Parts: sequence; structure tokens; C-alpha cells
Amino acid sequence: MGEIMGLLDFLKKQSAGEKNAVPEPIHVHEKKLTVFAPATGRGVALADVPDPVFSGGVLGEGYGIWPEEGVIYAPVSGVVSATTPTMHALGLTSKDGLEILIHVGVDTVEMRGDGFISFVKQDEEVKVGQPLMSFDLKKIHAAKHPEVIIIAITNTSELAGVTPVEPTEKIEAGAPILCVSAKAAN
Repeated sequence: MGEIMGLLDFLKKQSAGEKNAVPEPIHVHEKKLTVFAPATGRGVALADVPDPVFSGGVLGEGYGIWPEEGVIYAPVSGVVSATTPTMHALGLTSKDGLEILIHVGVDTVEMRGDGFISFVKQDEEVKVGQPLMSFDLKKIHAAKHPEVIIIAITNTSELAGVTPVEPTEKIEAGAPILCVSAKAAN
């Protein structure tokens, strides 16, 4: 009986390990001053995100995605500039100097990290398309939080302009979502 229980424990750990495995990166044809979709889903204008801080543009221009699956891919190449203990959000600084906040869900800080797994750490260099984190859509939904992924360029005021793509019913991870015009050198 002990051998059977040991085998069951081993199998349980194996399947849990597979669940937490880092997904494969996606291929993205990187372009300067472009932010790519960190997930596949339904694209929405930032103004239509159900969070007044983000939808009001307080944290900068951006885009929203109602995800189909629970993986976030790097929308730019750069450095992880901020992480949270609850793993529901992170910041990136792109090679072009864009400061990007990726926030999974609305008020998901209340979940205290339950259902979120980070694959990166602060100050780590990342490449566009690299998996950054995973999240459990069912847990977010069960906690009664909107599952929308919010992408905001927090240094928008330092830029000449940020142009989001038109929201669509289906946007693929790795598709361009924000095109940026850098300020002219003085």
C-alpha cells in the first residue's frame, strides 16, 4: 500500500510540475518603438477597461486584452524593472526607453498571488515573446475580478505620441498593439 501511495504522490507531483512549466516563447518580428500583444484574446481600447485609473489614462496610454489563455509574453525586449509580491503585475523598460506596466485583471492584488506564477525576476533581461508569467483565468473569475490584461506605457508624457491599434474581436499574442513616436531630440 505504501508503494502505491508513493507512486500516486510521484504522479501528482509530476502533473503539478507540468502545470507550472514555462511555456515556449512565441516568435515576434520585433520593430522599434512598437509594443506587441502579451496575450491572445479580444482587444479593447484602454478607455473600455473596467478600472477608472487605467481607463482614465492616469498611468499612461495603453491597450486592454480579454485573454483566452493564462500566459503573458514579453511585449518588448528589455529589462524587468518592477515586480510585485502578488505576481499579478510587472513593469518592463524596453530597449527604446518605454516604461510598460502589464497588469493582469482588475483588483487582483486582493488574490495575494493565488493563481499567479512568475517566470522572471526583477532586473532580468527579457526578449519580446518570452513567457513572463502565467495566471489561472478560472481563479480570477471565481474571485469575481475582471480578467482583462492591461498594458500601459507609464512614461507616455515623455513621448510625442502613442497610437493604439483598433480593438478587434481577436488579437494574437505577438501582434502589434501600440506604436510610439519618440520625442524629438532638443
